[in-house]
Amino acid sequence: MQNINMLYFLSPIVMIAFSIGLIAYWKIKKRFTIWALLLSLVAFAGAIALKYVVQYFTAQPFAEVVGGNLVALGLYFGLQTVFFEVGGAYLAAKIAFSYGKIRADDAEGYGLGLAFWENAVLIGGSALLNFIVIYATLAGGGSVAQQLFDSLSVSSPELFSSTFTALQQVGFSVIERVSSLFLHFSWGLLCVFAVAFKKNRFLLLALPMGLADFIVVYTGVLGILNFELLLFALSLLCIIVTLWFTKAERKNASSMSLSISEGSMRLTSLVKTNFKRALSFGSVYLIICIALSLLLGGILNGVASMVTDAESPAIISQSFPLILPLLTVMGSFGGLMVFVSDRTKGVYEYLIAYGVNVSEIFWSTLLTTLGLVTITLGISIIGNIVLLLLMGGTMQLAMFELLLLYTIPISYASIAFMTMAGMIWSSITRRIPGVNSPIGIATLLGIGPCLVVLILSSFFTGSSFLLLVGGVTLILAVLVVAMLVVANKSMNRERLLSEA
Repeated sequence: MQNINMLYFLSPIVMIAFSIGLIAYWKIKKRFTIWALLLSLVAFAGAIALKYVVQYFTAQPFAEVVGGNLVALGLYFGLQTVFFEVGGAYLAAKIAFSYGKIRADDAEGYGLGLAFWENAVLIGGSALLNFIVIYATLAGGGSVAQQLFDSLSVSSPELFSSTFTALQQVGFSVIERVSSLFLHFSWGLLCVFAVAFKKNRFLLLALPMGLADFIVVYTGVLGILNFELLLFALSLLCIIVTLWFTKAERKNASSMSLSISEGSMRLTSLVKTNFKRALSFGSVYLIICIALSLLLGGILNGVASMVTDAESPAIISQSFPLILPLLTVMGSFGGLMVFVSDRTKGVYEYLIAYGVNVSEIFWSTLLTTLGLVTITLGISIIGNIVLLLLMGGTMQLAMFELLLLYTIPISYASIAFMTMAGMIWSSITRRIPGVNSPIGIATLLGIGPCLVVLILSSFFTGSSFLLLVGGVTLILAVLVVAMLVVANKSMNRERLLSEA
């Protein structure tokens, strides 16, 4: 049985390496901040979520109405990109700028961030993971490998093509990602400049760029080569127009910017310090969480190897991604423990006296906690994959799909919600042992969304389950943003002072 051509791995690897390299260059030589990266994530993820919801409910009915009308289909997809991606990027930049989180010279970094999340994460990351799973499954042999081979031979025969054909496909893929980089960079920069310089003409210049998706439906008519060349030409035109019309603003960006570098430095320092302390404070919980995840994975793999039903091993192996978010809550306790300890001991009273604001305190704790989530998920997932291979198991594609589409997003979203709710709860209530603490009511808020998804999953199957997870994640993200806004505007500094 033939395996896929390994040259296809070059495509996602080049995408990821190139995207990270650009960000590193901008960070060292120019300006790229954590705020630009986070803001671009919010804008991009929100746009993709909205596009998915709209297409889930309208794509099939719309296609039935217009039939094979390519102009109508092109407008259907192109206008979604205009309103959701470009419009969303402008809205996110406008809100962040009003709160002083980004400034005019963050425009280039914001555009790069938008390109990074699409090229390196959504497209590159998922493609690399997909190729790894397919290659490992086919290399392992067996009935599952044969079924996958038969399916791919029909749906994606190019994966088994010759070296020349594979290099062609990789080349087309890289050209398409470069086009995506030009487009996202262009409308990201224009959206920030439209807000920073209060010039709506930049927004009007950015919006039509989303219509680049209009030509996607013409791929079959044009052929892959002509399509990629046309898309590249359009994206190159966009970036040339962007750079030409923003020459003066790019020169004046630094001088026109608000002086927020001091606040950014304070936040960076707080995050680094709190993260180190959170690892120390919550080390026991972190170790227990990782140990339990490895133990659970080992037990499930052992049970899967003993059952005789052909479908049972796959079902059992999929249980780990479903349960992992519940365990991850425990591994993230360190962030809230640092917050409660510092508030109780008067550390924030000292920081506030030296100019640190409430928003920076909340953001530092939230970012610290998300860092702990990253460590917990990374070690648990990689450890269980290694354990699975050592025990002679096979990697199931469904398991990786669950990890990518359920475990990771719901873990970050639910724990971010838990952290914000826990900080606000701790700030507005008096100290009650067992309740006003990181292991009190906040824990219930962390596992609650995961339990809701697991309970409702029996009523949602296939793409409906993905819609359920996306809906819950989006609701949690909106609640977190709302709590951050409320905390920044309405939370009195006195709430963070020590009661001693």
